[in-house]
Amino acid sequence: MVPMAAEQADAKVELAATRHAKAQAEAEAALDDLWQAIEAAARDGRTTDQLAEVTPFTGAQIRRQLRKRGVRPAKGGSRLRRG
Repeated sequence: MVPMAAEQADAKVELAATRHAKAQAEAEAALDDLWQAIEAAARDGRTTDQLAEVTPFTGAQIRRQLRKRGVRPAKGGSRLRRG
């Protein structure tokens, strides 16, 4: 492997850092969009268990986030039954 000049190495690092920052910003925007969609679905009556089935989050994570956003999660969903 041929060593590269310091300027080339710096340019590669700067390009990679820029791409990383852009990807991170896009991921944060996508996550915000997802939470807004979850919030809207919850306001329309979807339960946290229903939402957990189609998102990468658990029902508990969704309940916590909805409460932070001032949304009361809908009652219902799966419950373990004794007996």
